[in-house]
Amino acid sequence: MSRNRSRALLGSSLAAVLALSLSGRLAVAEVGAEADPAKPFIVKIHADWCGTCTRLEPTWEALDAKFGSKVRLVVLDVTDRESVARATAEADRLGIREFFDTYKSKTGTVGVLNGASRQPVSVMRGETNLAAYESAVAKARQGSPS
Repeated sequence: MSRNRSRALLGSSLAAVLALSLSGRLAVAEVGAEADPAKPFIVKIHADWCGTCTRLEPTWEALDAKFGSKVRLVVLDVTDRESVARATAEADRLGIREFFDTYKSKTGTVGVLNGASRQPVSVMRGETNLAAYESAVAKARQGSPS
């Protein structure tokens, strides 16, 4: 085998090992995040054509800044058939399909769900008041429905 071909094979092998290592760490991090049952969900039913959804964007950014990794922020997009199919698969993966099926036709809805039971403790439509979300997240952590 030529020296250049040996180097190329070695380089591609190292790249493959590095990619596996990185993907393994990402998978472990994702599993760790998903495995925390105390971590509440904040789930938004979104569509690009929804005016309420557009008005919620600054609130969504504020929720991300406020709670960060303390909650699971999930956007389930129902803009078109393809996005609904992806959202359905994501809802299944996260164990929140019941919530999605109940509210998928109500864009601009945001639910705060208990992390362990996946049951809503608060469901709001177009709510921009962060205090309402703070209260709902506190209830979700306690596991008490509203």
